[in-house]
Amino acid sequence: MNDDYGKGYFLIANPVLPDPNFSRTVVLLCNHDEQGSFGLVVNKEAELDPTDIFSSIDLLRSYRGRVYIGGPVSQSQMFYICRSEEPLPELDQICQGVHLGMDWNFLENVLNRIANPEENIRFFLGYSGWSAGQLAGEMEQRSWLTCEATEDFVFENNLDRIWPGAVKSLGKEYEYLTHSAPAVELTEGAEWVACSG
Repeated sequence: MNDDYGKGYFLIANPVLPDPNFSRTVVLLCNHDEQGSFGLVVNKEAELDPTDIFSSIDLLRSYRGRVYIGGPVSQSQMFYICRSEEPLPELDQICQGVHLGMDWNFLENVLNRIANPEENIRFFLGYSGWSAGQLAGEMEQRSWLTCEATEDFVFENNLDRIWPGAVKSLGKEYEYLTHSAPAVELTEGAEWVACSG
């Protein structure tokens, strides 16, 4: 495990993490500075029909790919992540091959330049946010494991493989965590709640 973390790193939820919003999640950290941190959970699918979400967006009316829950904050806000080895200067490169978009004005351009958009672009409702010093406090409590992010995990189609795969990528000494029960389980029908800021 690398104790360093920042933009382009994964935050991998330790089973001891008490917040049910992040149980067995992997967060792609997209920004981290003295003002706070911002990231997107990459392994939680929204149980929503994309045709309902994108009905008013001409470009995406035919989109049939998944939509993901980026985190518990501002779930009416949408972000997109693209996989491309070619530079996408209008987007923010988070790590090798992974680019973040927040401006819908660039989307048409991006869609025209990316092969197989339903495989290589992902849409996220909401985000994961931490105020200044909040994430550092969680790190001191060992709530998160960290490693450099990779596009393979970000775009893994089997979401159930992402968290255990990321944990195992840290080394054999961490594999036991994949057999640990989460500290808190969301009960059926429970709602995501906004994290404290």
